[in-house]
Amino acid sequence: MIGAELGHGFRLLELGAVTSTNDVARELADAGEPSGLFVRAERQTRGRGRLGRSWQSPAGNLYTTLLLRPRRPLAEIATLSLVTALALAEAVGTLSDGRARPRLKWPNDLLLDGAKVAGILLEATADGRGGCLWLLIGIGVNIAASPGAAVPYPTTHLQRAGLPELTPRQLLPALAAQLGQRLDDWERAGFAALRQGWLDRAAGLGSAAEVKLGDRVVRGRLRDVDAGGALHLELPDGSVERFAAGEIVLG
Repeated sequence: MIGAELGHGFRLLELGAVTSTNDVARELADAGEPSGLFVRAERQTRGRGRLGRSWQSPAGNLYTTLLLRPRRPLAEIATLSLVTALALAEAVGTLSDGRARPRLKWPNDLLLDGAKVAGILLEATADGRGGCLWLLIGIGVNIAASPGAAVPYPTTHLQRAGLPELTPRQLLPALAAQLGQRLDDWERAGFAALRQGWLDRAAGLGSAAEVKLGDRVVRGRLRDVDAGGALHLELPDGSVERFAAGEIVLG
């Protein structure tokens, strides 16, 4: 076991420059490191997001990966992206005394005023018995800088949004405190126990949206996220299609 105590049952390993925190955490997971380790780096040289996209990693932002060994079925693991986003939104709201009100964009983004401020990447391996051998929750939060025109969607950062003195070392303990509670809820009852809290912060509910699945694009109105973490899109003919994966574009 490695890492200094972070509180709430978590440990912390802090590093300088790495390829990505997920890479480091994967090596540790394969070597048998127990659940509950956060790996944080000052900088990533090959950070990555969902769908194989690169994640730009300027200094001053939070780059961390949490290694877990969840006890719920492998089929439920994807909902931890939603759980983590909820905990992060709660942490940011608390640190800003309610001035910043993050919204949750299914399945893994945090928005402020419609611009992306954080993303989450899950990587997992099965244990061969219907469970999860290990899970990596990669978390990138724009604190001091955002990529701006380098990405095809609006972005922002927390210092611009009213948290001018915030640092990664301040945000991570606040996130750990919220996430520890939410993971306990999830281990006990799954995402169903957290669904309403997630929906209360959801971006785009009731509004026009499209879901991209490879070359397929489905347009409709965002109606719900169910207890299994799947998105429900109401189509123009009034029917509802359920998506367990995909990329959503709001508006």
